Amino acid sequence: MTIQEQAHQLEQLAEQVPTGIALATKSELEELRSLVLGVLGETSTAVAIQGAIELAGAQIDDLTAALENVKIQIRDAAQHHLQG
Repeated sequence: MTIQEQAHQLEQLAEQVPTGIALATKSELEELRSLVLGVLGETSTAVAIQGAIELAGAQIDDLTAALENVKIQIRDAAQHHLQG
């Protein structure tokens, strides 16, 4: 396999990093937050659940950033192959 072929494969692999899954999950959590509020109203239980959803959302943000970093690292390796 040539260096250019390796670089092309790395670019394809970078596109396979599953960043969309994390974003979709966060969107679903936001919808769930609204539904919980609709069912429970402004109660202490709803506030506790919303806090848990916010915490999960923050962790998803961290995961998304980590996955984007993986994608960047793979793309950087592809560029390094093309330049080297």
